[in-house]
Amino acid sequence: MKKTLSRFFYILIGASQLLSCRNANITRHLELNVSSQYCAPTIVYTYNPDFIPYSNTDSILINSKSLSGKLSEHDILMANATGTLSLINRLVNSNKDSTLNGRINRLEIINKIQNHLLLLTTEISGIAAELDCEGERADLFANYLDNLNDKKTARLTGASIVIAALATVAAVIVHNDGLQNGITIGGGVISAGLAVLTIKPHGKKISYMHTRNVLEDIWFAPEKSKVYPPFIWYMLNEKRFSNSKKEPLLQTIKNRWNKFELDQDIDTTTINILFKNGGIYDADKLHTRATMLNQLQSTIRSINQDMQSLLSELNNLNTDR
Repeated sequence: MKKTLSRFFYILIGASQLLSCRNANITRHLELNVSSQYCAPTIVYTYNPDFIPYSNTDSILINSKSLSGKLSEHDILMANATGTLSLINRLVNSNKDSTLNGRINRLEIINKIQNHLLLLTTEISGIAAELDCEGERADLFANYLDNLNDKKTARLTGASIVIAALATVAAVIVHNDGLQNGITIGGGVISAGLAVLTIKPHGKKISYMHTRNVLEDIWFAPEKSKVYPPFIWYMLNEKRFSNSKKEPLLQTIKNRWNKFELDQDIDTTTINILFKNGGIYDADKLHTRATMLNQLQSTIRSINQDMQSLLSELNNLNTDR
């Protein structure tokens, strides 16, 4: 009986040690450094200074009274955002000239406006595509870590069942009440400890880097963006383009992130990871990053609605001459 009891103790201890080794291996940081920047543009874009929007919005509206009866305030600001305000003023003035030269001049102006607005639609699509790619990239590795963590939980659950079964069998075989109680308590404690680990496991992590961080300028709001074109950056910072007209789109994005993604409680380490060059991410932070990227992408794509409004007004302006 003593030999049998000893064997059961050795089995129980061995199982717990095996689990301990596996658990230690599972909870180590994943030895993988994700630094690829395959979502970033392959070239550096340059922007024509003739189409850079003016920042003084109030002055623009005051000095655009000649357009106030032809374009809404929103579309006057859109004309400034797109850098076509001076061209549109020239177009309005050219409508007064009904000569052949006047018509030719008008067609040239219209062509310049249309070509530039077409270019800006590609800027919107380009930034949206990069945000979409970055979101997919974050989700890809978040799901990868989720799968590893699910395997860990399955192992903990299996080990808990095995140890509980061994303790039950040992307690049945042993006839000594004291030893029975010891085996039952010991097995129960180990099994319960493993069960607790399955509730909130210490998951795998990954070194995830992003030297071109498309979230950085949104969070820190510099005067000039290193990532976003002047057209898009102006629209994100002009409060008249938001639904409330009280704060810019940039601030409303940050407010949503703080409330729904960051729980209004974010420390310096998290800020550096999410909004700087990256660092050690767990699956939850990667999912958070992906969600923030998707929300930002939706905001950028919504600029197309403002573009549609301007194009519609310009079309009416051209046909009403």
